[in-house]
Amino acid sequence: MPVQFSIIFYSSIAGLATILGIILVLMKKQLVLRHASFVNSFAAGLILGVAFFHLFPEAIELSEHALSFIFLGFICFFLLENVVVLHSGSEVLFSEKEHSQHTKGIVMFSGLFFHSLMDGVIIGIGFEIDSNIGLLTSLGVIFHELPEGVTTFSLLINTIKKKTALKLSIMVALATPIGAVISLTFVPGLSDEIIGAMLAMAGGSLLYISASDLIPQTHEEHGIKNAIFLLTGVAFLHILHIILPE
Repeated sequence: MPVQFSIIFYSSIAGLATILGIILVLMKKQLVLRHASFVNSFAAGLILGVAFFHLFPEAIELSEHALSFIFLGFICFFLLENVVVLHSGSEVLFSEKEHSQHTKGIVMFSGLFFHSLMDGVIIGIGFEIDSNIGLLTSLGVIFHELPEGVTTFSLLINTIKKKTALKLSIMVALATPIGAVISLTFVPGLSDEIIGAMLAMAGGSLLYISASDLIPQTHEEHGIKNAIFLLTGVAFLHILHIILPE
């Protein structure tokens, strides 16, 4: 499968995962929120496996400054979510009263859109390095996008009209393939040092998503079950790494 097609295909699947999260909220909001922690925990394990087993080692091999860029990627996503005041994990379980204390809907949308845009770029960078890294990175993003779709729509419908919230949530879903297409225009042809730095930042951002957005779910409720789902995510990623051809 050509690299360009793979990038567009898997980023589109990630976008569809966000839309699936939106649909689930529309159809079965309470049921979805009741089981959201399990999806978040599995996604956290998967993303940790992608970051530590694949992205970080590859980044360190390509760039001597990889550790600094890992830290930079982590901090950048911290600042993004700190400014927008949103998370993809536990905040979907907040009450409507607490939601009203959040930034206005358009600010939320801007942060969520940029977040999803970067997810698409991350997929593009992964495939530029290696098809297997691209695939595994895509899986991490896809499993993260499902709860993000739930979060996006749940937050927006409590700040703006439902119809507008739906339109903006779909735009957030489309941001991932848009980000992937953007990556096609500038990633090819870059030096190994720059690609390594970008890969490190991508890994740092995924580490932040897992540690700050998703892992807190393992502590809030269903502690043992969530821990099992997290470890299952790591194991699933490791098994995929073993069976995928080099």
